Amino acid sequence: MTEANHNYQIGLASYTYDADGDIMIVPLHEDTDIRSAERRLSRVKTLDGGVVITDGGRAAGDRTFSIACQSEESIWNTLRGIAANSWVTVSTDEACFKGKVQKLSEKNGKITIELMIESDLTQ
Repeated sequence: MTEANHNYQIGLASYTYDADGDIMIVPLHEDTDIRSAERRLSRVKTLDGGVVITDGGRAAGDRTFSIACQSEESIWNTLRGIAANSWVTVSTDEACFKGKVQKLSEKNGKITIELMIESDLTQ
């Protein structure tokens, strides 16, 4: 990946109104994963020695985002407030998503937030 691809930010906001519930994060790219997506596949062995693969497609709700950024007290306080809300809006260079915070942690000068995605709000 070239440096030009590392120019994006990620927006996080409380889904319901909160005057202090939004932030733009400059991600630590080597520790951030917002690109993973899997297909809904299942494989069943058949009696004749073959297999049947069922493809249920791909859905935004199958995704989990892991976002890392430099630790700062103001960032931590904002993210902690956002994580306390029921739903979160996540804006990336790909789309805008609705999700829930699964985990928020701070360690070694780095904040990591994991979000389970429920839906793609841009579709």
